[in-house]
Amino acid sequence: MKKNPHYFIFEPLTSLNRVGSTLAGYLAKLINGDKIVNLLFHFPYRIEKINFQPKLFETHDQELIVISGKIENHNKPNNSRQPYKINCYNPSGYFNLVFFKIFPSQIEKLKIGNEIAVLGRISKNLHDNQITHPQKILPINQIDELPKIEVVYPLSSLISNNFIVAKINQILQQIPHSCEEWLDKKTIIKYNLPTFYQALRKIHQPLIDNDLSIDSPHRQRLAFDEILAWQIAMLMTKNRQINQKKFLTAPKNLGEIFIKNLPFELTNGQKQAIEQINQEIFSNKKMSRLLQGDVGSGKTIVAIYACLQNISQQKQACILVPTTVLANQHFSYFTKLINDPTINLALLTSATTKKNKLKIINDLNDGKIDILIATHACLEPNIIFKNLGIAIIDEQHRFGVLQRLKIVEKGENTDLLLMSATPIPRSLMMGLYGDMDISILSEKPKNRQKIETIILSGKKSCELYESIKRAILRNEKIYWICPAIEDNDEQNLISVEKKYHELQEIFGENQVALLHGKMKDKDKEFVMEDFADINSCKKILISTTVIEVGIDVPLATIIIIENAEHFGLAQLHQLRGRVGRSDKKSYCVLLYGEKYGKNSQKRLGILRDSNDGFYIAEQDLKIRGSGELLGTKQSGFPDFKIADLSINNDYLQTAHDFAKSIIDDDLNLNKDYNKKYQFLLKLFNYDECLRIVNSG
Repeated sequence: MKKNPHYFIFEPLTSLNRVGSTLAGYLAKLINGDKIVNLLFHFPYRIEKINFQPKLFETHDQELIVISGKIENHNKPNNSRQPYKINCYNPSGYFNLVFFKIFPSQIEKLKIGNEIAVLGRISKNLHDNQITHPQKILPINQIDELPKIEVVYPLSSLISNNFIVAKINQILQQIPHSCEEWLDKKTIIKYNLPTFYQALRKIHQPLIDNDLSIDSPHRQRLAFDEILAWQIAMLMTKNRQINQKKFLTAPKNLGEIFIKNLPFELTNGQKQAIEQINQEIFSNKKMSRLLQGDVGSGKTIVAIYACLQNISQQKQACILVPTTVLANQHFSYFTKLINDPTINLALLTSATTKKNKLKIINDLNDGKIDILIATHACLEPNIIFKNLGIAIIDEQHRFGVLQRLKIVEKGENTDLLLMSATPIPRSLMMGLYGDMDISILSEKPKNRQKIETIILSGKKSCELYESIKRAILRNEKIYWICPAIEDNDEQNLISVEKKYHELQEIFGENQVALLHGKMKDKDKEFVMEDFADINSCKKILISTTVIEVGIDVPLATIIIIENAEHFGLAQLHQLRGRVGRSDKKSYCVLLYGEKYGKNSQKRLGILRDSNDGFYIAEQDLKIRGSGELLGTKQSGFPDFKIADLSINNDYLQTAHDFAKSIIDDDLNLNKDYNKKYQFLLKLFNYDECLRIVNSG
């Protein structure tokens, strides 16, 4: 890719002045990336007004001020532990400049008698006023050059706001004021958008609070750019393989045999999805389909069918899942339902031993494995299939575009089936996945009862104990979900640790289990498998939302969710789907805390009154916006850094049409007038997709 003046933003953080490897490491952790561009996308969240030339007695402790003063004295420390103090006079009183580290050059500029202007945060106590390590000190005649506001960034304990401001200003000074525009004039006029660099400058150098709002023109410009980059990458993934797919007429229809032998009848949605998938597997069209189904709608049955029809053509199948627990569950479920010794299944996760992994690698290459169920481990370059025919990605929103591309690249014209248990609002579905064929499973299997949802004050949780005891006597199981791992005094959230010990005292240590995200994978798997075991003495599982996906316990009939008002509706619906997985009557109890206002009442009321995941997701989007939804891994949306689909919904179709015209013209973006889109992809971390496409 040809370098240009703008490409310096893709250089490492260590290329910035006075940023060594250690400091760069701390900064990278804060901004989620080790490149300068990651710092540019680390946006401020508020503006603090600076009190300009106040009277000292009118200031507040820790207030940010600009004040003038005349230097009267230097108080040098007696030892290295004491600070260096400079005493200054202001008509409204005295203040001290305090330095725990001061350089000779600074002392030279701060001579007795000099009049100065100081920007800093004042500390007030009974004895004096102090400004420790002032942000800026200028001669008094330059006081008007000091800022009237301070931009405040999200920080860590190791990175200061002054440092972030200084480094971003340094970057902005280096950035050219313009670059080749990748949006057409029609789009810019339609949405009243500034240029890319105008947007960046305005966000980092705002004048008013509205400049930082999520719906400001500056944020909207970057949101459109991100959605466009994502759409281009998506279309690259779909259009990568343009050759006609080779298929065989199956001598043995394994999928049909599997369906006939099931002990239950498929729903109409399953039958329709199977018919659609069957037509695409036995065709020269490469499948690119999204299977969208609510919790418990039977997507796994459809996935098994697709694998078996693929095996009928003497091809291999791969199921890609986000967690080890879900991989184990799928492997167990596939093995039990397929029940055919001639079909070889294998499980590959990070927990797979080196010896077993080597055997899997060899067997895949030799074609001895028909179905591989795996986590991200299967994306490694040394995992090579003999003849991969279909890749099925479960919980698809947990995988990026690049990961999808990597898995389909392991075969020739590989069919792709994405599955999601999180209903995506219909208002977004076509914009997000309009380039894919979509199958929707909206029905539940006939043996499933409607889950009764109850809203209750958290203060009355003890009233549930008798119901839990009766459920335990019926050999049923209970989930108790808490939003935090440890106590959180600020938000007053119930923690799993506290609830675990509380319920152990009531129900006995042997009957209560604990699960949370900080536990090792091996320990989490043991807890889940033990809880799922019919014969286990563990009847109550105290957990965070780690159980949202990947645990199937038919005996579970009650789920209790603490501080329910802190969760999104779509997430609560996902959690509710952990029960009601048999013909037993099941309950979801939503316990609300102190912050239960009218908005929370409305939201939880929607969940109580509806079991339709698509309707709930739509309402959740309207009420909270996808900005909050995207904070959860199970949101169902792409992992956008800037775009908020509740606000940017109308950008989806425009960006899709725009991207399609680009890719239809030039899949590899090699034409000179399309090279600006290479820069756009790199901005949002999609350049690896371009590299894979060009390598082919």
